[in-house]
Amino acid sequence: MTAYVKKALFIFDDTSKYLCESLVENPFEVEIVCVEISKLESQLQAGSEVIEHVVVAGSLALIKKVFALAKAHPFGIGLLALPKQRALMNCFDLSPTSNAGIDLALQADVAQSLDLVFCNDKMLLFKATIGRLPLLDAADDSSRFQLLQRGAKQLINIQLLPFKFTTGSEKSVATCACGCMIIQHHRGTFAAKSLGYNCSSIDGKVSLLISAPFSIYSYLQFILRSLLSRHRGADIPKTVGSIESSKIVIDSAINLEVSIDGENATTTPVLCRVEEKVVRVNIGTRAREELLDPETVKKEKLDIANLPKGKEVHKLQQKHLPFFSIAAEERFKTLFIALRDDARIDFSYVVLMLLSTLLATIGLYLNSSAVVIGAMLLAPLMAPIVSLAMGLLRRNDELTINSLWKIGLGILLALSSSALLVLVFSYKPITSEMMGRLNPSLLDLGVAIIAGIAAAYTKSFKEIMQGLAGVAIAVALVPPLAVAGIGLGRGDLFFFSQAFLLFLTNLVGIILAALLTFRVLGFSPAVKARRSVFIVLLMMVMITVPLYFSY
Repeated sequence: MTAYVKKALFIFDDTSKYLCESLVENPFEVEIVCVEISKLESQLQAGSEVIEHVVVAGSLALIKKVFALAKAHPFGIGLLALPKQRALMNCFDLSPTSNAGIDLALQADVAQSLDLVFCNDKMLLFKATIGRLPLLDAADDSSRFQLLQRGAKQLINIQLLPFKFTTGSEKSVATCACGCMIIQHHRGTFAAKSLGYNCSSIDGKVSLLISAPFSIYSYLQFILRSLLSRHRGADIPKTVGSIESSKIVIDSAINLEVSIDGENATTTPVLCRVEEKVVRVNIGTRAREELLDPETVKKEKLDIANLPKGKEVHKLQQKHLPFFSIAAEERFKTLFIALRDDARIDFSYVVLMLLSTLLATIGLYLNSSAVVIGAMLLAPLMAPIVSLAMGLLRRNDELTINSLWKIGLGILLALSSSALLVLVFSYKPITSEMMGRLNPSLLDLGVAIIAGIAAAYTKSFKEIMQGLAGVAIAVALVPPLAVAGIGLGRGDLFFFSQAFLLFLTNLVGIILAALLTFRVLGFSPAVKARRSVFIVLLMMVMITVPLYFSY
């Protein structure tokens, strides 16, 4: 059976005065006296009457005044959320309906002792933000469209600023970030829920989230993933860090406004501290169940591995975010070494090129798709083409020239070996496998572009390198060359030109798509080789004309 307090004061303001009648006439036989905050302050100061329970409804400023009084005087608090106070409802699991809300506010056995966080001695109920935090600092009651619109607008002029964070154990963290956020409870903010970040009102710690995106593109990716994902928190962004401590001092190179619960309240430097279990508040069932065990969360915690540090701080600070991020130096170095090796001509390349062409030519004469697919898997042409894309993007002459020589040698070997093989099979008729490569269309260009994206993407990540074989099958490079070689051996110019057009379609499509993919993945700060890219685009346009008429 639910127990209720015997009597209580109801503290109201102009926005909540209409609740007085409902409270006074409550069905729980609780004696309610409606007074303004000044009357409560007078009674507590006089000490003439013991006050055990106070119900409050109104502005956040009024609620904070009651909390401050409860910190000095041990009375319980029942909260009534007004219809527009969604954050208050979410944080304390309050009911949006007045009857259910009054029921919870007047109960005698659901009070929970909660911590209070102060930023420069200003009380914080939900969150405090410093700097710019697109999306993360959004109001919890914002629609998805409003979140996306506001976040995108804020990203335009966002930049990383130098910050220094000092914990209660005197550990210092120097980094740069676009902003940071103090969170009182994960139920009260979109940020914590989106990131799967848990903090509690009884953990005895200040919880700080630090956001340091390296590009607008990566941040927009996170926004879309957060808005569209049903399972929030499954994938925490790599550009977010966190600090949990009993005290955190936040300092910045320039004075920044500190917004506490939606209002500018102070500026940096700011001392954030926690006072443990200083108020008793009636909170809902779910909020009570989600409170973390204080014995397991007392330890200070720093999760800052993803934040800029060392030389990165000086390199990134006070610069506007690029649209695309720059790949980490180690990751770029690993990829570039692999691409440089792929661009070098070696004996194995010559052998595989000859074997794959001979196998493809025989498969074409046998009209066997299985044999042709085997030739695609053997063909080593994809690697130097991807290397050429990076060489053009980075304007690396050595990589570009080596890749061109390797591709050129491969083309020469394929055409000559397949043309010579025609002498052996001169009596064999034209097969459907050959004819299928004599009518290239825009669809083939589409396949090449998608394959180029896949090739560059798989090459960029070692863990998915095995996917490159599938890309080689998806876009055939050697079979069209083999058909073109057969055309040369037969002295059929149309046969040669149509098959070679298909090869050029694949070649140009892969180069351009791989180039743009490497750019998006951050392997170049800008498209340096504008002339080279222009030539590739021009070749694509020239190829598109005959493909269009074939389509």
